[in-house]
Amino acid sequence: MRKKLVLYLWGRALLVFAACLIVPFLMTIYTSENRLAEFGIPILISIALGKHLSRGDNPYNGRLSIREGIALVGIGFFIICILGTLPFAIAGFPLIDSFFESVSGFTTTGASVLGDLSLVPQELLLWRSLSQWLGGIYIVLVFVTLVPQVGRDAMKLFTGELHGESAERILPRIVETIKALCIFYVSFTGLIVLGLYLVGMNLFEACNYAMTIVSTGGFSIYNDGLARFNSMSINLVVLFCMFIAGGNYVLYFRAYQEGWRKLVRDSEYKGYLLLIAVASFLVVVALAWSGVYSWSDSFFHGIFQTVSIITTSGFAVGNYNSWPDFTKFCLFLLMFVGGCSGSTVGGIKVSRAVILLKSTWEELKRTIHPHMVTKIDMSGVNVPLGLREAISVFFFLYIVIFFVAAATLSLVDDLSIFSAAGISASCLASVGSAFETVASISGYAVLNTPAKIIAIITMILGRLEIFTVCVLFSPDFWDKKKIV
Repeated sequence: MRKKLVLYLWGRALLVFAACLIVPFLMTIYTSENRLAEFGIPILISIALGKHLSRGDNPYNGRLSIREGIALVGIGFFIICILGTLPFAIAGFPLIDSFFESVSGFTTTGASVLGDLSLVPQELLLWRSLSQWLGGIYIVLVFVTLVPQVGRDAMKLFTGELHGESAERILPRIVETIKALCIFYVSFTGLIVLGLYLVGMNLFEACNYAMTIVSTGGFSIYNDGLARFNSMSINLVVLFCMFIAGGNYVLYFRAYQEGWRKLVRDSEYKGYLLLIAVASFLVVVALAWSGVYSWSDSFFHGIFQTVSIITTSGFAVGNYNSWPDFTKFCLFLLMFVGGCSGSTVGGIKVSRAVILLKSTWEELKRTIHPHMVTKIDMSGVNVPLGLREAISVFFFLYIVIFFVAAATLSLVDDLSIFSAAGISASCLASVGSAFETVASISGYAVLNTPAKIIAIITMILGRLEIFTVCVLFSPDFWDKKKIV
């Protein structure tokens, strides 16, 4: 592993991080609040570290090894989360709460331990939203540009996240790819800001919610979230934008270049649409049948909450915690799936779910015809056996971590098994809101310190796709004699 290259790239990332911190720093100057230290100190630290690590010539030669890619993604993410803790800690929040809020932001989870948001300075609220926005673009760029760079074999380590369109570099050069994705991400954010502003939000509200919508993060600047606005227009804009954000960004770019029919030809996107349609139908019928809402209200609330959960955004416009158990169980299952690969969503992803279903069906047919040769396609592209095995292992680890986290949460804190399971599934899939104790995103404030630590670990494992974290603790990864 070329340590100088990894350090150089960390340094460049820290300089970008420092530049982003300038946004809330300028806001605190504009509002004449005496909070310069909360962002000034992290800016100075980030610049100093960034300059130190990136000193000298750029050693990047156009390719990364597996080990270099994992070190860049995994350890670099921890560094950013630690620096993101400083604004909250300097503002006076407990250290564990500050770290929790930082991790929740950069993992785009949206769980909060700050309690009453009306007491939190606007600059910190803006930083929370900005951290989710940065976490979203980080995930998109890492899993769309880094995986092809480290090579085909590295896909096993990155859990088979990318397939088909996502595994291709959408432009010949990696720099152009990054530029195209950033332009798309920023443009989409700007369109959401404009849409929310036109339907009634002020500019500060629109900017904050746009950043948390495009990143499918779900942080809110109000205790009652979107319900504060009591606006169907705002809710519809949020619903539409969440749905778009749950799709594959590379596929969108391909569709823009080659025609929108490319969307309906993509196996994962068709699965994404079908899953939303079926889940929404079940939730809507259950709500109307039980008399919670009228049919028209059930139609809106059912679709909104379904899209919110499957895209791991975690927004809510009603008290879904009081809904019938069947609807809550449907939402609970959706937490595991998530949206499309190549997006900012968490969870197992629709692509993996589709491949697992196809693999199961092929295995059933092989039981009847033992010598039958089977093949699984995604959008006309053959899924190799090695990738199918990697996805199966990932699914197994995902379920194991879910059960271990849920059991540990119920052990260390006074939580019901459904609350513990909801927190575990929500943190692992980067959803944020869950059920009962933490039905609202700010409900995590009631957790004790051990439970918060478990939630932090679960969020990081889920966001970094499990293998990336696990490999860092492998002795072989740090063995200089091993060439990877």
